[in-house]
Amino acid sequence: MVEWTGIILAGGIGSRLRPITADRPKPLVPVVGKPMIVYAIDLLRYAGVNEIIVVVRHMGDQIRKFLADKDFKVHITIPEVDSLDTADAVRKVSNLIKTDHLVVSMADIITNIYLKEYLEYKVKKGGIGTISLVSTDNPSQFGVIVLDENNKIVSFIEKPASIELYLSSLISQHAYLHTNLINTGIYLFHRKILDILNGTSLMDFGKDVFPYLLENRYELFGYIARYYWQDAGNPLWYKYTNWDLLRKWAWPIVPPGNEVREYVWVGENCVIPDLRNIHQYVAIGNGTRVGNNTRIETLSSLGKNVEVANDSVIKESVIWDNVHIGHNCQIISSIICENVEIGDNVVIEPNVVIGSNSKVNAGTKILAEKQFEPNSEIRF
Repeated sequence: MVEWTGIILAGGIGSRLRPITADRPKPLVPVVGKPMIVYAIDLLRYAGVNEIIVVVRHMGDQIRKFLADKDFKVHITIPEVDSLDTADAVRKVSNLIKTDHLVVSMADIITNIYLKEYLEYKVKKGGIGTISLVSTDNPSQFGVIVLDENNKIVSFIEKPASIELYLSSLISQHAYLHTNLINTGIYLFHRKILDILNGTSLMDFGKDVFPYLLENRYELFGYIARYYWQDAGNPLWYKYTNWDLLRKWAWPIVPPGNEVREYVWVGENCVIPDLRNIHQYVAIGNGTRVGNNTRIETLSSLGKNVEVANDSVIKESVIWDNVHIGHNCQIISSIICENVEIGDNVVIEPNVVIGSNSKVNAGTKILAEKQFEPNSEIRF
């Protein structure tokens, strides 16, 4: 049996997600109530990876504290290193890697890639490394990947002009251009990569390491499969990622809780007077209380210990833990972070983001697209 070490890169700032990430690192941002880093750990352990190294940087102490009291039934190490980029992170933990094979993943993506099959593919193909790839419906913003008939990567071309596409087609009669594939950031390596990293100053896998490997004639393969992948890089796509899980588009990844009705998940110790007021594609966390005549409409995720008073409507929204929502409120297609207090008769229009520990005064109407940093007091 081939043994693997998993390296989860959890140092990202998540600046495009602000104000959601103003007071927490992106790996701790919850998707349908579960932090992204938990999905990353689960992906590895369910594939049989029992040694996991988590490399933290930005707000790393929060990640350390979060993982300290969790038991994932695998061995997790969080070393004290100051890494400057993705490849540098692996370089600086190389002394902790004892297996012949390693998988590098990101702590801030959601994917249902069949990792066990991917690991087996890498061993079968050999070579120094393999890159996970997936098709995209919007290829114009991405580069071209040139593979041969054995899925060996021949070249990367970043956002090529038409002449480059033409010249690339002449590389080899056995080479195939793929203009709709994107790199999804899960890399498999033989431990020989550690010698290369320690013998060079290469910093980033995409910009530095992979071009170096091709230039020096190392075998690098692409793994192409159909699977769900999303990095939830900004508030809109973060909201969409929550919706995707509620729709089971990332199955077998589904929201926590009991599926009391198709596409409706309810946690423990919840108070819901009338389940008919909970529509499809809804997840409700443990200890949440919903008032009389309150509707939780489609594509909504409520965290733990949320209180929604009577006669309110929540639709297409992401509500984090410990949020209090008053009487006769309407929250439409917005994101409410943890510990927010919303007074009575509040209207929140689409695409609003309210940072943690904020207060919305009674009778306030928040217009669409507004964003508020943590600890805001909001009145209009």
